[in-house]
Amino acid sequence: MIRVKEVSGRRDLKSFIDLPYKLYKNDPHWIPPLKKAEWDFWTRHPGLKKNIVKLFLAKKNFKTVGRLALIINRAYNELHGTRTARFFAFEAVDDAKVIDKLFARAEEEARKLGMDKIHGPLGFNNLDHQGMQVEGFQWPQTLVSVYNFPYYPKHLERMGYTKEIDWVEHRVRLTDNAIKRGDTGAKIIGKRFGIKAWQPRNKAQFEAVADDIFRLYNEAYSRLPYMVPLDEEDIVFYKESYMKVLLPQWAFFARTSEGQIVGFLLAMPSLGDALRKAKGKLFPFGFYHIWKALRKPKEIDVAIIGSKPEYENKGAAVVVFDAFHKQMLKHGIHTFETGGVFETNLPVLTNWKNYDAVQHKRKRVYGKAL
Repeated sequence: MIRVKEVSGRRDLKSFIDLPYKLYKNDPHWIPPLKKAEWDFWTRHPGLKKNIVKLFLAKKNFKTVGRLALIINRAYNELHGTRTARFFAFEAVDDAKVIDKLFARAEEEARKLGMDKIHGPLGFNNLDHQGMQVEGFQWPQTLVSVYNFPYYPKHLERMGYTKEIDWVEHRVRLTDNAIKRGDTGAKIIGKRFGIKAWQPRNKAQFEAVADDIFRLYNEAYSRLPYMVPLDEEDIVFYKESYMKVLLPQWAFFARTSEGQIVGFLLAMPSLGDALRKAKGKLFPFGFYHIWKALRKPKEIDVAIIGSKPEYENKGAAVVVFDAFHKQMLKHGIHTFETGGVFETNLPVLTNWKNYDAVQHKRKRVYGKAL
């Protein structure tokens, strides 16, 4: 017997959070997130009180076999004049009846709330893990992207969900051409526009510009699909979350001669293997594995890139990439992986032609009329 129930109380929430750790237990590609971070997200995220959020569990013979979150994002709907629901945090066993019942419940609730469409996977905003992987399952997950079983998109399409848009991801190797073009370009931009690279020397300097990063993020990403601007509560939450894992030596900024930050690139050492060894826990040994990966990285993950719209054509991105190249070479690293870039974002995608780049993964947002 399959039953879908709404999460109620700490015990249900624990089942909701624990399910992926059980499903992916033997999957070598999945990265177990730290459980504390998961609890923080589902109990402290400002989006929980600003939006309508319903969490569902699918039970089969009293065992949790599926989960799904429904989000009515008020800010998004007001901004775009829509009545759209989001689904998020979907996980389930490969059982059509289980998945059908989960989505049927979410769709029913969305209709009751006056929605005429549902799409996802989408979180509270673009800083959450969004999209469903549809290609590249032979590659390990990175911390800046998503991972799911190959049968997930097949079930969605079977239920009538169709593609809205894709992100593509690349595995990139530095080339002499990219290094040379970056160095030459940064020098020209410095002379022409007075824009130069800057890196914080320590954690204190990095934290001092944290608010600037998120406000610049709001500007840089304002035209992208699904964007919901961060408010002050959001900034506090994400600042606390991001500053725990981001390091000053992998944070790169473009600044004007007046000291205004007009572009940024935030990267991090690839922590996938370390987090797999940690198995979702910092103690007793998880902290050591993460510390070791941070200290001697073998590859780098690019988490987020952005620039003020009025500086997009003035080379802010060139400046930060040049600084990024130099830091990689300093550490003897030649390979990095990108997070998802919308397939329509040609200015960013054409940048990879200067590198030895392979588009190896793809993730997708699906939509359905209600």
